[in-house]
Amino acid sequence: MGAVSIVTAAVAVLAAHAAMAQTAQRVQLPQAQVQQGEARRRMNDPERLAPFGLMLDAGMPEGAGLSGVIRPSPHLRLHIGGAHNGLRGALRAGLTLLPLRGKFSPSFSWEFGHAQAASMKTLNQRLGDRTQLPASSMERVGYTYFSTHLGLEFNATRRLSFFVRGGMSVMEMDVPSLQKLDEPFRDSLSPVETQSWMMRKLEPSGKLGFMFFFG
Repeated sequence: MGAVSIVTAAVAVLAAHAAMAQTAQRVQLPQAQVQQGEARRRMNDPERLAPFGLMLDAGMPEGAGLSGVIRPSPHLRLHIGGAHNGLRGALRAGLTLLPLRGKFSPSFSWEFGHAQAASMKTLNQRLGDRTQLPASSMERVGYTYFSTHLGLEFNATRRLSFFVRGGMSVMEMDVPSLQKLDEPFRDSLSPVETQSWMMRKLEPSGKLGFMFFFG
């Protein structure tokens, strides 16, 4: 009887252990399903899936531009890149706030840019007719601008967005002197053209374009 009692006790202990293991497995199974569901939701979130992208746009005053874009949150986008207005290139950077999520959202944008004036050497090389003074050439004008825009953004897909923006820009234009031009232009300079000058102005501006995000 002693041996039978020992065997019976051992069987009872094993049965209890198996029951506890099954109970723990049933408890852990929903937790694993919850974790898998959370992982799927994170992967399907477009802001997590495609935080980086490219922006192609055209507008005033910077011309056509291409920039890299990052969106650290659904309501904030940052961009940095370059633009060209047909005469010179410019560097620019900016940010956009999107207060709403959905297919359509208003946007508030701020952008800073700078274009360096062309050098006198560049002007000399580009002259096709050496008998004409390039006094009116806008190539020698550099400018810095700061723009504030209100716009509308259309999220066509989770990776593709279109936008249109309009507002005002403060521009500071820097016009260098023409005294460093090669002969025979130097003797034809007017008193105004022998001095550099600067002008600030406020003017309307706007742009339209699209963004494509990778992921």
